[in-house]
Order: sequence, then C-alpha cells, then structure tokens
Amino acid sequence: MRGLISIIDSLRRRFPGTRPRRRGGATADPEAAVLDRLEDRGELGKGGMSAVRRVFDRHLHRELALKLLPEDRADARHRHRFVDEARIMGRLEHPHIVPVHELDTDKRGARYFTMKLVQGTTLHEMVNRHGRKRLEPDALGDLLRVLVKACEAVAFAHSHGVIHRDIKPANIMVGDFGQVYLMDWGLALVREGARGEPTPSSHPDATRRAPDQRRSVVGTPAYMAPEQARGLAEAVDERADVFSLGASLYHVLTGRPPYLSRDWTTMVRMALQRQCRPPERIAEAVPPGLARIAMTAMAAEPEERYASVNDLRAAVEEFLRGGWHLPRVRYPSGARIVEQGATGDRAYIIARGRCAVVKSTPEGDQQMIKELDAGSVFGETALLTRAPRIASVDALEDVELMELTATTLSESFGLSSWMAELVTSLAERFRERDERVAELERELHRRDAGAEETGSAGDGGAGSR
Repeated sequence: MRGLISIIDSLRRRFPGTRPRRRGGATADPEAAVLDRLEDRGELGKGGMSAVRRVFDRHLHRELALKLLPEDRADARHRHRFVDEARIMGRLEHPHIVPVHELDTDKRGARYFTMKLVQGTTLHEMVNRHGRKRLEPDALGDLLRVLVKACEAVAFAHSHGVIHRDIKPANIMVGDFGQVYLMDWGLALVREGARGEPTPSSHPDATRRAPDQRRSVVGTPAYMAPEQARGLAEAVDERADVFSLGASLYHVLTGRPPYLSRDWTTMVRMALQRQCRPPERIAEAVPPGLARIAMTAMAAEPEERYASVNDLRAAVEEFLRGGWHLPRVRYPSGARIVEQGATGDRAYIIARGRCAVVKSTPEGDQQMIKELDAGSVFGETALLTRAPRIASVDALEDVELMELTATTLSESFGLSSWMAELVTSLAERFRERDERVAELERELHRRDAGAEETGSAGDGGAGSR
C-alpha cells in the first residue's frame, strides 16, 4: 500500500496538473499549493514560465500576490532570473516598487515569492481609456504625474546599480488609491560593483552570445533603446532605461509605442535604427515642449539623451509647473528692438542692460515714457493680443534679452489653460486702458493746441490795436 501511495505521489510531482489538492477546505490549483497557511484565491496573470496568483495569508489575515515558478517548467537560467527578480525587488525598498515579503520553495520544489497585492490599472490602460482626450490638461497632467513617479522608482534602482530593461506603460501600475508602482523586474540587470550585488551566476545573459537574435534580445522592442536591441548586456547602462521612459512618454503623447509592427523581428530592426516619427506628426495637439523631452530621452546615441533619469524627471516636472527655457538675443546700444505700430510676434525679458520705452507724438516727436532695467518685461501685450505695438523700445546700452514667442509662452503655462486665458484677458484690458489713455492724451493735446491758437489770435488783435 505504501508503495502504491509513493508511486501516486511521484506521478503527481511529475504531472502537477493531474488533480488539485485541498488546503483548509479550499480547492487549490496545483501550481499554487505552496504552504498550508496560504489559501489560493485564483490566478492574477500568467507568463511564459511563471504564474501570479492571489493568495490569502491565514496567519496575518491579508491577501498577497504569489509568483510561482514550477520546478518542472524552468531551466537553470530561468530559475536564476526568477530568484534575482525577488532579491532585487526585496532590496529596492521604495514607495513605487512593490515590496517582497518572502522567497522560498514549496513542498514540491517549486520556487515562489510573495509580495504586496496591487490592484488597479496600468498606465497603458489609462492612456487607452482617455483616448483622444489624453492630451487635455487634466488627463495629461494625471498621466505625466504617474510617469514622474515611475522615474523616481527607476532613479532609486539606478542608485543601487539596477537597470530595469523592460520599462513600458504596461509595467507601470496605478493602484485604486493613486499609488504608483513600477512592476516586472524579471529582466533587471545588476551592474558590477553595485551594492548587494547577487552572485555572477545570477546574470546568465551577461556573457551569453546566442546566435538567435530572438533569444539574445531581452525586453520589449516597441520601447527599446538601440543598444539594447543589439542584444549585448554589457552595452546597456542606465541610459537605456532613460530611453524606455522617453518611449513611455511618447506613448502617452501619441497613444501608441514608438515602434509598431506585428512582427517581432521588424520591431527589433526598427529599434536598432530608431525608426519612429516625431510625436507631433502623429498627434497634432502634442505640446511641443513635451515632444522635445520625449525625443531627447529617445536620442539614438546614449550620449545625446538626458544624462540621468532624474534629469528627465526634472524636465517633465518643469513642464507640469509651467517652466520653460528661453533663447537669448543681444542688441547694441541705440538699436530699436520693437517699433510702435508694428504687429508683435514676441516679447522680451531684459537679462542685462537698460532700455527705453518711447512713444511718437502726433507731431512726430519721440517722447521717452520710462526706462527699463534687468528683469523688466516688454512687448507682452502685443504678443498676447496680436494687436499693433503701442510704443517703441530702444536699447540705451548693449543689452541681452530673453525672447518669448507665442509657442514658448504657451509652454510656459504648462497645462494651466485657464491661466493662459486669464493672462490674455488681462492683456486685452490693459491694452484697452492704454488706448483710452492715448486717446485722452491726444484730446488733451488738441485742446492745448486749440488754446494756443486762440491765445495767439487774441494777442495779435490786441497788438494791432
């Protein structure tokens, strides 16, 4: 009898799908039969080699996510990668990285680890849900703030020598209460000399040279940097993650990844050559500033990208705050910078030097209204209202000016469209006030001129007598 039971148990270990076992009164999937204290509550997801299940910890009375790698389905390379994923996540204690609770082996020898159960939606799903409205201020602001938090998680990982290598909107999870997590660290690479670096055996692809490109390239080609698409782990550093974050921003702006093809090999070739159209050529409403940020992060050469994830994060945050970088122009002393009556297409901020605001009188004389020094702004009313300029501005000495165009002005408001409308409305009111003041000045001038003529006539009559 014992021999028969032994044979049956052996068959069950060899063919785990033959019959489910019961634990604590609940029917458990054989792949989730790990410890008596964990009650299986169904599958959350499944990949090529591993499965993620919802389990209930009877000791702590909480639900967890359990990732399981069946012993009979994994070779040594996948076991190493599975263990590395758990250890990397376990040591990267950060608010935007899912905490791991334990790493162990079940009674049948299958490796598993448990982690916090995250329920919510992915950034990819958020973009799809918003559709064309994703570029409206409120929606775009929400999407960008999620991406900023993902950047914070990646920057923290980089500080510990860990490169994610599979960043994409589908791996950025947003919880039901706004928590953001960067998921799926199964392809993460730990650089040599990093703090707490695993043993070299946990980096099987670091020295591998598989002739099959499909096997040597790790990650998702649709969001992949060119050097990562070459399939050589030693050529990949933190700037590959910068690229993938830029590609995720590209997806937010356009509603699609940079490289789009049903054929895996074609996408790898597109990634190698960085064959993608600028975001503004796909979606007309894309803010130019964000398009530049995405394409800088996705530069073909690593040296041309943002030097770090923190630099990319700062650029996105600056856009959210309404920040901008203005080009500078210089004028020599005596130069006329703007002309009264001309249509305005730009405004200026004085960075260095002094200028004079000058108005033409009805007689054609030039009357100095006021002097402007560093920090002063001029030309903004004409830029906002598109009406002719109400005065000229001359350089009193060599000056350096920050130049503000309609495009950079729009970007300076970031996503605050109501602020742009408010400023434009105020500019219109100031212009109306200036025109009224100018009209009163002309009326006063006409009266003065009339009084002088009347006085001259009276003087002449008196003198003739």
